[in-house]
Amino acid sequence: MKKFFSNIENYVMSAGLTIMTFITVLNVISRKFLGMSMSFLEEITTAMFLLITLLGAAVAAKRGAHLGLSALTDLLPKKHQKYVVMFTWLTAVVFSVLLLKFGIDMVQSEINMGITTPSLGWPEAIFGSFVPIGAIFILLRFTQWAFNSIKQSKEVK
Repeated sequence: MKKFFSNIENYVMSAGLTIMTFITVLNVISRKFLGMSMSFLEEITTAMFLLITLLGAAVAAKRGAHLGLSALTDLLPKKHQKYVVMFTWLTAVVFSVLLLKFGIDMVQSEINMGITTPSLGWPEAIFGSFVPIGAIFILLRFTQWAFNSIKQSKEVK
């Protein structure tokens, strides 16, 4: 069970990518052979793309694969590299908290105004909730990365 939760983003991204692929293939076949487009399916594809992108950022953070300029940080002594890790983590926290705050504000306004998707008529807040969910995962995974990086730097000594 612990392995499942440590890789939950991968499972959600796999399911989302599968859904996106199925919907896109179905839409292409529908256009080619039936001459009609199912635009309501494109709403789901767009929402899945948003969720996959945010969860992908969280996975990159967990693996330490986020964008960085390691050419400069590698030149620093090992004892000073932890400060770069802490600065990176702090920057990620600020970004995640802002993304979470504005995501929650967006979802609340979508609920208050009763906004629905154009084709499906589903509450837009369902898809909008992917932003704060992604922000939480990014925050958690950057924190996990920072903790592991500092732990490893102490073990190297």
